This record gives sequence, C-alpha cells and structure tokens, in this order.
Amino acid sequence: MTVSVRPGLVAGRQRSAPATRSWHRADRRVGVVLLLPALLVFAVFVFWPLGRVLLLSTQGTDIFGQPAGSVGLQNYVRTFTDPAFGRTMLNTAVFCAGVVAARVVFGLLIVVPLTAKLRGMPVYRALLTSPMVVSVSAASVAFAAMLAPGTGLVDTVVQQFGGTPVPWLTSTHWALFSVIVVTAWGSLGFTVLLLLGAFGAIDPEVVEAAQLDGAGPLRAFWSVSLPLVTPTLFFVVVTGTVEALTTFGQIQILTGGGPADSSKTLVYAIYQQAFGSASANFGLAAALGIVLFLLVLALSLVQFGVLEKRVHY
Repeated sequence: MTVSVRPGLVAGRQRSAPATRSWHRADRRVGVVLLLPALLVFAVFVFWPLGRVLLLSTQGTDIFGQPAGSVGLQNYVRTFTDPAFGRTMLNTAVFCAGVVAARVVFGLLIVVPLTAKLRGMPVYRALLTSPMVVSVSAASVAFAAMLAPGTGLVDTVVQQFGGTPVPWLTSTHWALFSVIVVTAWGSLGFTVLLLLGAFGAIDPEVVEAAQLDGAGPLRAFWSVSLPLVTPTLFFVVVTGTVEALTTFGQIQILTGGGPADSSKTLVYAIYQQAFGSASANFGLAAALGIVLFLLVLALSLVQFGVLEKRVHY
C-alpha cells in the first residue's frame, strides 16, 4: 500500500526549521541581555578584584606596600617553604572542623527539644536565636572579659568548684579551643533559626506513620526527621565552612593569633603579612589570599561532590 504525502506538509516542515532556529537565536539574545546586569556586577566586584589579587601575588612590594616589579612565583615558593605555613594550615583545619561540628551538633541538640509544643516555647526560641543579632566585636570583647585568666567569670566559677584557673586565651593548649567556642556560639543562633524552620516544615503525619509502624522516638528522629532536614544541614555545613575559613574578628580581639601562633589561621596570616607590624607585604599577602581562595573552592567542590549525594531532597 502506498501512502501519498502532500507536498504542502513537507514544505511546511522545511519552512518551520529555520523559523525554530531563529526563535532559538532570539531566546539566546534575550538571555544574554537579561544576564548582563548580573555579569557586570560579578565582573566589577568579583572577577576584577580576583584578577588584581592574582597579579599582585606575582609582584614584590616596597616598605610602603607599593608594587616593586614582578617576582614570578617567588611569593608562592616563599609561602609553601615557610616553616610556619604548615602550623597555620593545621590551625585552620582544626578551627574549621571544630566550628562546623559544633554548629551542627549543638544546633541539633538545641533545636530538637524546641520542636515540642509547650507553653512559653516561643520565648525560649527567641532567646536561643538571639546570638545572631550580637556583633562579632561585642561578643568577642564580652568573652575576652569572661575568659580573663584568674579574674574572669569562667575562672571564678571554676575556682568556686575547687578547680584551678585556666589560661584560656594565653595558653597554647587552650587559645584555639577558646576561639572555636566563641565563634561557634556566635553562629549558633543562625543555625538554630534554620533548623527550626526545617523541622517545622516536616509533615507531622509522616512522623506519626513511622511511630504507628513501631518506631520509637529515637528511631523516628534518625530515620525520618533527620533525613528530611539534610538539605538544611548541608547548607549549614557549606556556609559554615566558608564562614569558618574567613573568620578574623574573633581571633584578632581574643588572641591576636597567639600565643606563639597557636591560634593563627590562614586569614589572620594574610592580615599579618599585609598590615601586621607595619610589614605592608601585600604581594605575599595576595599569594596567601589565592591559597585561601583555592582552599575554599576545593572544599566546596568536595562537599557538593560527596555530601550532596547523602542529601534527601
């Protein structure tokens, strides 16, 4: 059996292909026009400064901080061969891991009881999210007073229970730990606020169905509630990592990177090279900044490549 095809249909299809390509080109042009404002903002505030820092990292600087000619990769060689660089990176890793872990663990320990429907619970929620409205400088000064050796509130309480004063901010064993605690406390309010929203969005019928199937409170939390808030937990981990890697104010006010560089992180090393002790070594500081940028980028890629696979959307 022979099927006849009308020429008009074939001709119509042939005419529609160029029209479709024309529409696609028009859509691409509209997309580019709509992206131009955002691309312009990124170019001015992200790409241009990043390019300037990359260029500065290959230049030497005089005592006034002015570029003094290209030195190639000498600043990077000096950075990686500096004996103190390894200790700085270790401090950065411990600080970042401690702050992020404290945010997640204590955030969950605080939020889970707050999900109970009890009288006065909104007041407790407001109090526990209040640290997010306290500035870094104010919180750091307050903690510096409370952690003062011998005379601070913390040591006073320790002595009341028969303990000996602890040099929280002046000991190489306790300085980094103290800064981790203060930083985690400052970011805990935002974490609690996010997790409260995540747990509040869980459908109660889902948890009730798990309990009807025989799951106890702990099992229902671990197998039902916790997987449902993993998108928020993933966001907390990623943003907390970036925030911890770029923390400066707490270190500057509490310990100044000491004692003996025991609390100096990569960000504080950048500050010391650029502004500390009137060094004005902006070339070396820029090289350290590029190292920090690559570190943040690498950790973000690893988190999105590994942790995101465990997120239940």
